Amino acid sequence: MAKIALSCSTSCISAYNRAQAMDTIAKAGFKFIEAYSSQTESRLHPDVVLADQVVEDLNKYGLKPSGLNVTDISVGCNLTGIKMEIEYAQSLGINSINVKGGFRTEREMNALVNSLKVLAKFAQTLGVAVNVRNYHGNRVETLEDLQTIFDQVDHPNLGLALDVGQFHSSRIDPGEAIDRFFDKVRVVYIRDQVGARVVPFGKGEIDSSGLITMLLARGYNGPIVAEPDIRHKDVEDHIIEARIYLEKILSALS
Repeated sequence: MAKIALSCSTSCISAYNRAQAMDTIAKAGFKFIEAYSSQTESRLHPDVVLADQVVEDLNKYGLKPSGLNVTDISVGCNLTGIKMEIEYAQSLGINSINVKGGFRTEREMNALVNSLKVLAKFAQTLGVAVNVRNYHGNRVETLEDLQTIFDQVDHPNLGLALDVGQFHSSRIDPGEAIDRFFDKVRVVYIRDQVGARVVPFGKGEIDSSGLITMLLARGYNGPIVAEPDIRHKDVEDHIIEARIYLEKILSALS
């Protein structure tokens, strides 16, 4: 199998607490877990749980963190707090954090750009990469939005968290994003959809195999984070099916 960290996002089981999320993802056969500092009951944040406890939990379930999605940057946000989250990520052995969010206004985009200039430099001193994540309907939605950010924040420590499903929801071909910004891609979120509706892998319109083939052909070696559809039957079964589906693609390319 290609040497890719195949991870599972806790966003798909956002109502699960830390122990439940880790247990479910580990039992489904994943070795990596993608975490959030907010918006999930399993959130990893310095104000919520000590890093030592998280490391102990990860070891208990045989998991490694593939990344951390930190607090969204917005006008007037507390950069000191986000810096603390980056330091926290480093203490967990996480070398990549993702940021998203914000309304589609010029003021919010300016806030993001100015904040990223500060955070990219700060995170670099800790050996942590900062990735901006595209999101449907938010200020970083289109390829032009990403180009604006990378033009204005010309820093080697700033990358892209490429969210396949969010591009699909925005009717943007994620393959075009790979073509245009491959050198910036640090992590890939993947799921299957019909329109904006999430469906089980292989049941929708997204060519996961083609996109992963494109990435690996160009030398991609970062994490691939599964976001399974878990609405229609047993949660663990859906997560297992997602792992098997993606592992088959990676195995065929090894």
